[in-house]
Amino acid sequence: MVAGGGRDLTWPVERVAAHLLEVSCGRLVQALFHGAARGADQAIAAAAEQLGWPQWPCPAQWDRHGRSAGPIRNRLMLVTALERVAALPQGCGLLVIGFPGERGTRSLLEQARCMAQRASSFRVAVLQIPGA
Repeated sequence: MVAGGGRDLTWPVERVAAHLLEVSCGRLVQALFHGAARGADQAIAAAAEQLGWPQWPCPAQWDRHGRSAGPIRNRLMLVTALERVAALPQGCGLLVIGFPGERGTRSLLEQARCMAQRASSFRVAVLQIPGA
């Protein structure tokens, strides 16, 4: 699973955990990748901890890549998650979740949708959690 959202998201961890549980539909989560930024990513990390899910924080390298760091990080998270799914038994898939956010979240979801069109041996689902 890959999850991201806006830096200004202030939802309680319990709300984020409830959404993660709902969208996982009771399936085993092998790893949860997140961007390790403030806001949604912090809540996602805390929710994963609460749920006992292994997590892979992937912080953006702003000093190295400048303004491109976010999209580069998003691509790296997705590619790494896809590689892990490809190594799992047939029938496994990747779920990409966008919590409320702005450009960075849109970038993550757009990249995921493009990759989903190219993935042939497993399913990639992309979901947006509404902000209300």
